[in-house]
Amino acid sequence: MSRSNDTCSEEEEEDDLEDFGLTMISIAGPSEHDCGYCKGKDTSISFGIWAHSMTCSDYQDLIDRGWRRSGKYLYKPDLEKSCCPQYTISRLDTNRFNTTKSQKKIIHKFNRYIKGTWDPDPKAKPIISTTNNDKPFSKPSNYVQVKSLRDLIHEPENGNQENKYNLEIKLEPASFTKEKFALYAKYQASVHHDKEEDISEGGFKRFLIDSPMKLEKHDSSDVQFGSFHQKYIVDGKLIALAVIDILPKCVSSVYFLYDPDYSFLGLGKYSVFREISLVQEFSEKVDTLQHYYMGYYIDSCPKMSYKGQYQPSDLLDPIDYTWHPIQEFKAKFDQGVSFVTFTDPELSRNYPPGWIDPVSITEDDLEKVFVMVGQGRIAPVTCIVKFESSAKFKKTIVDYVCSVGLELAHKIIIC
Repeated sequence: MSRSNDTCSEEEEEDDLEDFGLTMISIAGPSEHDCGYCKGKDTSISFGIWAHSMTCSDYQDLIDRGWRRSGKYLYKPDLEKSCCPQYTISRLDTNRFNTTKSQKKIIHKFNRYIKGTWDPDPKAKPIISTTNNDKPFSKPSNYVQVKSLRDLIHEPENGNQENKYNLEIKLEPASFTKEKFALYAKYQASVHHDKEEDISEGGFKRFLIDSPMKLEKHDSSDVQFGSFHQKYIVDGKLIALAVIDILPKCVSSVYFLYDPDYSFLGLGKYSVFREISLVQEFSEKVDTLQHYYMGYYIDSCPKMSYKGQYQPSDLLDPIDYTWHPIQEFKAKFDQGVSFVTFTDPELSRNYPPGWIDPVSITEDDLEKVFVMVGQGRIAPVTCIVKFESSAKFKKTIVDYVCSVGLELAHKIIIC
């Protein structure tokens, strides 16, 4: 949606309202893009908005309606028309998560590398610890020592002097450093085969630094909500970086990148357990925060469908936004069904799945949608001249309301 004389364009006016913790957006509208998964041309269909500012709770509500962000751009895929339907995978209840034997091997391999008891070079000799803690000890035959995920994850930390390498995991608000960009450039070139001219500091900032969310402190704990970087540092060197959003009900994984020289550690898989463990720790302080969101799930794409290996996980029904075990979706995917819903698909036959029926939107509904009109003032969108004079503008507003839902549309301010 282009701005008119009826709406504001002064950044300082937006800043004034942002200070009140309001969500402010501009409507980008529908778009068609080449698919990054199947390489189809203009086959990825979505509806988008640009977020100038956004509260963490509003973003939580949006991702629970199938939205996701890339920097400050938020988009909602059309699962029925897109070539590779992207289902929101979530509801991995971290307090019910149990690692499988093969998953524990990934953690053990990482821990052994840090300790120095395993090396990818077969010629390297492992460091044999002689501390009392590693000596055999007598135990009853029925004794079983079971370590929790958190125990395993934190095992190589705490400055253990016996470790071969010093491991540091640091969580900090998303920010730019030359070191982070160098890691990003190396990862994109080696793993995703991006051309050097396509890798820039500006692109890195827009993609993995910029966020519409400001840090928000939880009312009764030291947990902060917002966009963060989790740094993996070995002997003072940054070897991996996780970009995550910490929200009132979940930790949402945005992106993960690592130094290709350390690919032997399976850091992509290891990071999942590290982030699940982080949610488990947060859940002890924030009752509502117990789920881990891994982003979109695409059943036809192995690079995306692996997310279903972590249980118990649910997928979001694209029409009524209810959660269902991934196994129920998988049964239908295996039957060749590409668009899966557990409600009547005819409910959204004439508009994108999950949208409110545009015909049902009333004038009263639209009167509660606010737009900036200059000098830090807001007004109902129905009051500006363009709303009545431009059918295209009015349709854009209605489409936006249908995509985000009435509750959010009545809270968010349009610029």
